[in-house]
Amino acid sequence: MLFVTVTLLPLNSAYAGKKRGSRSSKQSSKQSARKQVAKVSRNSKKQVAKVEKSSRSGKKGKVVPSGPSLQELAKRERRGKLSKAEKRQLASARAEARRREAARLAAIRAARERAIRAHESALKNLAANNIQNDDTNGEDPIVRQAAIEALGGKAGTVVVMDATNGRIYSIVNQKMALASPVKPCSTVKPIVSLAALQENVFDPNTEVSFRGGSMTLTDAVARSNNPFFQELGRRLGYDRVVRYAQQFGFGQTTGINLPGEDTGFVPEEFSTLMSSHGDGFGVTAMQLSIFTAAIANGGNLYVPRVPKTQQEAANFKPQLRRKIEMTPENRLRMLAGMAGTVNYGTGKAAFDPVGQVAGKTGTCTDRDKLGLFTSFNSVDNPKLVVTVITTGRGEAGKKAADIAGRVYRSISYRFLRDGATLTATSAGTEAKSKPDNVSSSQDQE
Repeated sequence: MLFVTVTLLPLNSAYAGKKRGSRSSKQSSKQSARKQVAKVSRNSKKQVAKVEKSSRSGKKGKVVPSGPSLQELAKRERRGKLSKAEKRQLASARAEARRREAARLAAIRAARERAIRAHESALKNLAANNIQNDDTNGEDPIVRQAAIEALGGKAGTVVVMDATNGRIYSIVNQKMALASPVKPCSTVKPIVSLAALQENVFDPNTEVSFRGGSMTLTDAVARSNNPFFQELGRRLGYDRVVRYAQQFGFGQTTGINLPGEDTGFVPEEFSTLMSSHGDGFGVTAMQLSIFTAAIANGGNLYVPRVPKTQQEAANFKPQLRRKIEMTPENRLRMLAGMAGTVNYGTGKAAFDPVGQVAGKTGTCTDRDKLGLFTSFNSVDNPKLVVTVITTGRGEAGKKAADIAGRVYRSISYRFLRDGATLTATSAGTEAKSKPDNVSSSQDQE
């Protein structure tokens, strides 16, 4: 039996949180942590290759008895010239060959499993270090705790912000949310939807025909139908898709008052999967959040900001970056599809009984498996935006939606009751008086 040991290297804690300080030290710590995660993956792959080579060599396992080879015996069997002893020898040899092949495949599977687990641990450790070193000054402590509990130790990030003015309540794993652009997967579809509506490339009151069927915009968004959006992307063309994406804030920094923000990127050329899977795009959780907020509030693209003092929190003044193109009718069409995502589509796990959640899921593979969900509640009275991105084995949009749902069910009562939004000051008081039956998302499930 073969054994492979995969060693998980400790992660550099200096990479964990991006504090203000030397630019070179930030870059070096970031590169160091990424190198260590990559080293774990390389070592794991080497161990798998070693197992495969060793198992193919046949050095381990029972040796087949001497005498005629298996091939020779098989030929004689076909001619019907085997003695009883040779028949027993052939059966024994075949059984031994099957056993050795099964052992070889089992060893390879076990080595691959250990390699995957080592990589998963590296991702989770990196995320944990980042979260531990987040700059929480000005964040709402109740919202942050709810987001951390909902994330549940996964490698990922959660952004919670005010849909009406750009105020940040919490960013869990700021490093990932601001500085790690990822493939948007199907969360690119609201971008394509809004661009197609504004450019009148289809009739939103009828079904769009595509290879394999036809569907309305509402159902296509709710069920995340790829051929539908590939058809819209073909009608729009590269230039218009990219122009609208840039107008919505993608490929640019958001201007948040935290260090280390990445611009992300937009596609350099057209591809069929650009408008359905987000091929060629690199977006951050922060960019997705402000775009989602703009859909929620009717087109205002705000500069996201964390209030750094109690006075700033109590008298928060929004900074409008730009007004994006969106007619009231097209906004309602977008809301219908995004609400459908939660009511009967791919994001049902985000359901919140306090307010109607509207959102969009995304599932695909970039460097690792990705699960995304960007959303807001409620549709009638938008208050909160919650964006979740997770990475790792088995991650998917529906799992990211579940995390967002846990956040909503933990905190939305504070923001939607009587139309009131609590300040950071009052949040501290409420934390002490919060009833036990709503202390966490698990209590309400």
